[in-house]
Amino acid sequence: MKVESKNLIVLKLAVYPLFAVFSYLFVSFPLEGAFNDVYLGAKSVGMGGSCAALSNDVDGILVNPAGLNNVKNQQLIAVLGALYLGLSDDSLISQNILGYAYRQRRVGSVGILWKRFSVNDLYSEDVVAIALARDFGLYLKKSEEKRKKNFSFGFAVNLLNWDSAPTVGADGKVIEDLKGWTGFSFDLGFLIWPSENIPVAFSLQNLTKPNIVSKSSMVEEELPRIARMGVAAIGERVTWVMDLSLTEGEVDLRTGLERQEYEGNVLLRAGFSLENLAWGTNLTLGAGYKPRKSLRIDYAFVYPINTISDTLGSHRISVVYDF
Repeated sequence: MKVESKNLIVLKLAVYPLFAVFSYLFVSFPLEGAFNDVYLGAKSVGMGGSCAALSNDVDGILVNPAGLNNVKNQQLIAVLGALYLGLSDDSLISQNILGYAYRQRRVGSVGILWKRFSVNDLYSEDVVAIALARDFGLYLKKSEEKRKKNFSFGFAVNLLNWDSAPTVGADGKVIEDLKGWTGFSFDLGFLIWPSENIPVAFSLQNLTKPNIVSKSSMVEEELPRIARMGVAAIGERVTWVMDLSLTEGEVDLRTGLERQEYEGNVLLRAGFSLENLAWGTNLTLGAGYKPRKSLRIDYAFVYPINTISDTLGSHRISVVYDF
């Protein structure tokens, strides 16, 4: 894989100033809230959860809506996830995703996605995201010949809802019954290709910082803004990807590799993520199989190293159909 030196210079000039601005805007200390699970399909999760620069699946709109322009024509995705199996209290934590995307090359791309996170019958979160994206030509020199579009912009509107079951005492009486919450959040995403094999991504999530507490609560709790920067290096058989996200008061690092075997029909993946660069470490493994060109089945396994003990890890299966 060869990369011209001028492309590396462009990459540095694009990344460093924006990262500095993000750091200045997003370093503070908010309350931790809901809607904080890893909401991705098995392909991205298998590579440590990093997908801002590389996503070509509909689930990527929850991280970087500009990635919609990586969908070729139309796509359907379904994801089933079982999180932290084997907990001592026998909790069933699940995460399911359904999504559809359509790309019209001259106009742009549109995607809609539903994601549900639930813990038994005690608590649930639902997200319905609608995203739009479009390609543009970004030319580095006036004399440069016309080439394919190398800049994408995306915007997403997210309808959020959470609900919880009533708290019941030992005598069977309801102690507390919190009313759920429904509201909106908004995301922006950017994707730049300074080189044909090095995409660079930037995204901003929860721009309006919605207050997500129950109407019966007297304490405010806002969803924190998240700034994410991603970069990937795409080779003939091996792809590397990395995401760095800045949540207010926390820095997370995610990185992973994918290797193609058997003419690209078998995909092997591995990665890790660092929550706040030290507090939590997750190791990930994944694999994909293409029974035919338009269909891909992915699996991912996540094991927490120093956060949750006595668990069999998290498991995720995705089915992606392009047509």
